[in-house]
Amino acid sequence: MRQSTISRIFGQSPFPMLKEHMAKVKLCLDQVRPMMEAFTDYEGTREKEYARDIMKMEHEVDIIKNNIRDHLPKSIFLPVDRRDLLALLSAQDEIADVCEDLAVLVTIRVTKVHPGLKDALFEYLDKSLEAAYLGVSIISELDVMLQSSFGGKEAEKVIQMIDRVSYLEWEADKKQYKLAQRLFELEDELSPVDIMMWFEIFKVIGNIANSAEKMAKRLRTFFISH
Repeated sequence: MRQSTISRIFGQSPFPMLKEHMAKVKLCLDQVRPMMEAFTDYEGTREKEYARDIMKMEHEVDIIKNNIRDHLPKSIFLPVDRRDLLALLSAQDEIADVCEDLAVLVTIRVTKVHPGLKDALFEYLDKSLEAAYLGVSIISELDVMLQSSFGGKEAEKVIQMIDRVSYLEWEADKKQYKLAQRLFELEDELSPVDIMMWFEIFKVIGNIANSAEKMAKRLRTFFISH
């Protein structure tokens, strides 16, 4: 009875669900590189299997997101601003959305990758994914951050991780620029549709890192308010 009363007064903490949401986002990320490997190696329909998995998991991510939004009372006592928490949730969710965008692109058309692009493509992809995975690691620190009230050495550690996400996003941007330059250097060897498709794929891959940076910046507001 006492626990029920406390729960009614203070509300259920949304942070475990926030971590569960990010864990599901990570499952989407885990499928991205193998999907792109299958796509560039022309493994028949293998990339479509990865893409279907991403789309299924993105739907599950949305379910968790909606559950958090639907069950977050306006009167709940939180160590952070409710609006900041919901903004962080949306930013996390965007990472899964971008993974789904990439899954759609690789399934709508067979697009050959030029040998002169492949190595640079995966260097770029890996840099974008590195930024996103670091974002996942940051959210895994939520419990410790809460215990320290977003202060002390733990706060310093997490802020450094947040800064690192921004740096990785910047590095990914540089790789995207060079890859786009290389793409247009090869335009005489590629069809206009191939160029258009690869340019779009490059943009979406970059959005993985962009979304991770946005998520990290949203989390930074937790520390600003403390």
